[in-house]
Amino acid sequence: MNAIRRILVPVDFSTPSRAALDYAAEIATKLGATVDVIHVWQLPGFVPLGSGMSGAGVGELAMTDMIRQSAEEALAGFVDEARKRNVVVGSARTLAGAPTHAIVDAARAGNYDLIVVGTHGRTGLPRVLLGSVAENVVRHAHCPVLAVRPQSVTSRGRDG
Repeated sequence: MNAIRRILVPVDFSTPSRAALDYAAEIATKLGATVDVIHVWQLPGFVPLGSGMSGAGVGELAMTDMIRQSAEEALAGFVDEARKRNVVVGSARTLAGAPTHAIVDAARAGNYDLIVVGTHGRTGLPRVLLGSVAENVVRHAHCPVLAVRPQSVTSRGRDG
């Protein structure tokens, strides 16, 4: 078994993400590993006319900058909150792109030994409509992936 020295935690700022980060921090503490956090954002496929963005110079680039800046601010707040819970985070960054591909590519490029990802545990139609980033990361990652459900979800049962 290979040593776990670098752990990647992709987050979407949800309760499952928080649980995954906390779990990764516990593993890292026990193994002397580092934990890095990423958030993947992407442009919406469709932006309706009159969405509040108008004027000269406002277009796709401005929208990209706004979404990127919002993602960076949200990630900084998420990591600050984690650090207040004594979670040690090595680095935190945002990436643009399709979540599964960006996570798998970042894990490979960063030579991570483990990915710890939160899962909402959706089933049925919600899973079909929303997909499962965690499941796709498990299928495509070069390294082991640990999918974590928050305690409050697992204690209510599978469909709760």
